[in-house]
Amino acid sequence: MADAPFVWESLGTFKAEGRFLDGYPDDERTFFAPRDNVHGLLVALLGTAQHSIVVNMFGYDDDELNTIIEGKLADARVYVQMSLDRSQAAGVHEKAILAKWNNNAFGNSIAIGTSSVHNAISHLKIVIVDGVYTVKGSTNWSLSGEQQQDNELSLNRNAVIAAETRAILDLNHDFMLKQMVGSGLKVAKFLAPASPGAMPPLPPAPASVSAAAPSASPA
Repeated sequence: MADAPFVWESLGTFKAEGRFLDGYPDDERTFFAPRDNVHGLLVALLGTAQHSIVVNMFGYDDDELNTIIEGKLADARVYVQMSLDRSQAAGVHEKAILAKWNNNAFGNSIAIGTSSVHNAISHLKIVIVDGVYTVKGSTNWSLSGEQQQDNELSLNRNAVIAAETRAILDLNHDFMLKQMVGSGLKVAKFLAPASPGAMPPLPPAPASVSAAAPSASPA
């Protein structure tokens, strides 16, 4: 499923009835768990990401979705930004998943924290794929959330909605990154250490810079 092309016109295959009601907006589709195949839809969408995956997720312990994310994390052509709720990331299964991630590889940015401003839980369940497709709703990335609980998932391909949502997710991500630094919480507590050569080499200093000039302090 992850290697199949994502075809908007074929999304009815993930509905229990095999189709949508007449009159649906052209750029929006709605699914309901456990009635519809929400898990299959997410597998299909994430698997076709070519440029970017931006996630802000409360519950995250779906192994199949995570396998796809791992593949995108390992692909330097795809930018992956993950913002996860700190309380959920501390779970046993979640820790095992996060331990496989390489936050320091090129094009990856992972933050674990709380909501901005009030430091409450980060309860969003949103993913934006390739800056076009936006998934929202009450569905956590877990098999229970996708296949057992009553949940809703909306998918649209409106670039304006994607842009607005991305701005919010970026603000949340920035807050979590600064929160981790400010609290002394190390990414390594949750994530795998960087592998040798994971970070791209720094460019050589410009020829105009004097050899006697003091070097910058390490971050």
